Amino acid sequence: MSLAYQPKNVAPVIDGIALQDPGVRAQGQPGVTIGTGAPAVTLKFPPAQTPVGSVIISQTQTTSSVKFETPPQGTQQKGYQSVLWTVHDDNDDDLRCAIYFRGENEKDWKLLKDNIDQRFYSFDTTSLADGAYYLKIVATDAASNPPDKALKTERESERFEVDNTPPTLSEIMVAGAVTSFTASDTESNIERAQYSVDGGEWLLVAPKSGISDGKQEKYEFSVGGLKAGEHTIAVRVYDRFENVGSRKTVVTVK
Repeated sequence: MSLAYQPKNVAPVIDGIALQDPGVRAQGQPGVTIGTGAPAVTLKFPPAQTPVGSVIISQTQTTSSVKFETPPQGTQQKGYQSVLWTVHDDNDDDLRCAIYFRGENEKDWKLLKDNIDQRFYSFDTTSLADGAYYLKIVATDAASNPPDKALKTERESERFEVDNTPPTLSEIMVAGAVTSFTASDTESNIERAQYSVDGGEWLLVAPKSGISDGKQEKYEFSVGGLKAGEHTIAVRVYDRFENVGSRKTVVTVK
């Protein structure tokens, strides 16, 4: 008498999660560009299967040896957040994933996308309020097992931030040849500032502190050699999420 051996089902394992930098969108078909003229970026890949446990990689780590059935491509697209993950199943079951999100001070997870067969996902954050969030990946082998034998596993990502609000600028003050203003942002640090005179080239201006590393920065620069008459001085400031705030003032040189 022979008995058919039914191997015991084991749950899938999510090996790692790699959050991408803000403003990066992933796509699954090489050679197809998302958006018109969108610059390409190098994606951060999570680790492959680990023999003992698994650790979420940091946002600065890159692993290029991970094998994806369709390697995703990355492009810059403001307002997007992307995540890549790796998952394996010792039974070689067909896996499907779901992705959830929650705010930092929230308890309940909200479904973002279900029944994902790829190992990456990008979403538009402009529908979310500014603040900190977490993602959760849930993997299931239900496609390869009867309902009473199916198993699933889940794993949370690191914290990430959403910021779609531009910096605010104070009134531009002009005293002789010296122009000054202050830029502030409620969510993220000021990245850079520029000024332009009469619609000319945008020129970079450094903060008075010498380095842009705060949510508020003060700026001061000199504009000399202007001819008599009316002139427009425009300034614009970017935060690290590429949100831009701008302002202008009109001065008259006698």
